[in-house]
Amino acid sequence: RGSWWVRLFASFFYLGYSPIAPGTVGAAGGLGIYLLIRLLIPGFIPEYRGGICWEYILFLSAFFLVGVYLSSHGEKEWRQKDPGKIVIDEVFSIFITFLFIPVYPVMLVVIGFILNRIFDIFKPFPTRLLEKAPGGWGVMLDDLMAGIYSNLALRLLIFLLPNFLSTLYK
Repeated sequence: RGSWWVRLFASFFYLGYSPIAPGTVGAAGGLGIYLLIRLLIPGFIPEYRGGICWEYILFLSAFFLVGVYLSSHGEKEWRQKDPGKIVIDEVFSIFITFLFIPVYPVMLVVIGFILNRIFDIFKPFPTRLLEKAPGGWGVMLDDLMAGIYSNLALRLLIFLLPNFLSTLYK
């Protein structure tokens, strides 16, 4: 029944099948891929240095649209709205969380991951409204918002606590 490739990719290589906290497991897998890409393809995922990195914006846009497609088909596959097995949205949200954010010190990555999970789970306004959008749009939009909130919170932390963060580099 259904399509193996929808199950494979919507669940992000079956991480969504985790019996405990599949969203968090999927987000952790997304963080691993994000860090691996940063390591293996230096410069592809930019830290903000001024200007716009169009290649990365195009990548994120394509990732979002593929996520909408996979999530829409995943809802049909599993016959429910935003089933827990779909975690491609959590993976995308991690990429938004760290958009133009340095990944050093490592504590910043840990804090960003925790913030992402908090915003995804508690869904502050207007996240819950976005979740109600039809099909895969709702699946992806609420996690886009969680990623934006996490990114802004990290930026605020970096701005308010630069001295504390600089001690983490040592």
